[in-house]
Amino acid sequence: MLSVVRSRRGRVVVLAALIALAAACLTPRESVDGRLQAPAEESPNVVLIVADDMRPDSLWVMSALGRLAETGVTFNRAYATTPLCCPSRASIMTGLYAHHHGVLGNDPPLGGVAAFDDRSTLATWLQGVGVRTGLVGRYLNGYASLDVPPGWDSWFALWQVSEEYGNYNDYRVTDNGTRRYFGAGPEAYSTRVLGQQALRFLQEDPSRPFMLMLTPRAPHSPATPDPLDSGQFKDLELPLPPAYNEEDVRDKPAWVRDYPRLGSTKLERIEVFRRRQLESLLSLDRTIGSIVEALQTDGRLERTWIIFTADNGLTLGEHRLDVGKACPYEECVRVPLIVVPPGGIGVPRNDPSPRTDDHLVANIDLAPTITQIMGIEPGGPVDGRSLLPLIEGRDPPWRDALLLQQQREDEGKSFVALRTADRKYVRYADDGEELYDLAADPYELNNDANASGRAEEKARLSALLDTLLAAPPGR
Repeated sequence: MLSVVRSRRGRVVVLAALIALAAACLTPRESVDGRLQAPAEESPNVVLIVADDMRPDSLWVMSALGRLAETGVTFNRAYATTPLCCPSRASIMTGLYAHHHGVLGNDPPLGGVAAFDDRSTLATWLQGVGVRTGLVGRYLNGYASLDVPPGWDSWFALWQVSEEYGNYNDYRVTDNGTRRYFGAGPEAYSTRVLGQQALRFLQEDPSRPFMLMLTPRAPHSPATPDPLDSGQFKDLELPLPPAYNEEDVRDKPAWVRDYPRLGSTKLERIEVFRRRQLESLLSLDRTIGSIVEALQTDGRLERTWIIFTADNGLTLGEHRLDVGKACPYEECVRVPLIVVPPGGIGVPRNDPSPRTDDHLVANIDLAPTITQIMGIEPGGPVDGRSLLPLIEGRDPPWRDALLLQQQREDEGKSFVALRTADRKYVRYADDGEELYDLAADPYELNNDANASGRAEEKARLSALLDTLLAAPPGR
């Protein structure tokens, strides 16, 4: 049974009115000389925060974000359709599945920044109607240039030569076309620097509506915490899920069966890393608190949407997998997603629990959501759909299934998958298959792909997967 957001009727009316106002305010207007004029000051704003390699089970450590979530909507079934940094970020910016936008991996020849067509993105669509756009943090893997991509009015982007490069200290950025270097020490810690730059963006032109995309490195490996937070959780006892260092993987695909059980040294290293991830999120949480405070102080919080998500999840010892991503399991593909409308969703004072929603949603839904918030249509076809009807508490027709995919240089690990409300079907390039009943087996311990009595169900899911793969963009 779906747990759907149910806001008070009055709040639904208010949200609908805000969206209608955005459509009126953001309609492009031309001056007498034909140039595009900025939208009216009453238009909404958006702060989109994209964490790096973060699982939903880390949200508890972020108290400022938690307070925001109490007045917003937490989506329990939010997915990265391609669970890898560069393809997922390209999907966020275009609303397209990876096989439609063409960024299939982090590095050439499968992907990276060079594979991304940046001529039509969320940034160009919004800039085209006068919204002030800013990126602060990560862009796409391989970005190491003084170039500012189309659509961005303000640009403060980390150079990222490789996935292994930490970007917490000793890093370079492109600051609106100028290269800058930040070294060691607390004041150069990147989450602090990015937070300061985000506040600067908010202060520079407060009269214009904006879309700020804040993309910190945290909590990506090596998950270096702010010096203020180092050791905060060194003695924290962390729960171990049932799939942790899975004992029996005989029913798993060949690439998983090839892994031995993790030894004590690796398990200890994973535990240390988990604690460091949590510590690294504390600085990001303070940054979120500072942004909210700044918007509240200057009166813009009441017309600002705040969206928090991550590019992908991460395995942390589950299914014998070390710290990693790009897999079809829930640890890799599920991401946090919290959407807080201006003024919240009207949670009754006698109901302290945050609102949640169990519809299947994904990174491809963010671009169409933000464009609808701003009262415009996407500038091209999108595979995602706006989340606003769900946020408003309506029960609209919604997708029954979501496509998941990952191209790997090791073809045996490349997969396409189908996620429905309670099933997951995975098909590998080497013809391996997985089928999970997620209602009965949420930790994906029992692969039913070859179980008796499942052939008809598997064929139905496989056919639906093929239909989604064959659909053109926007269909």
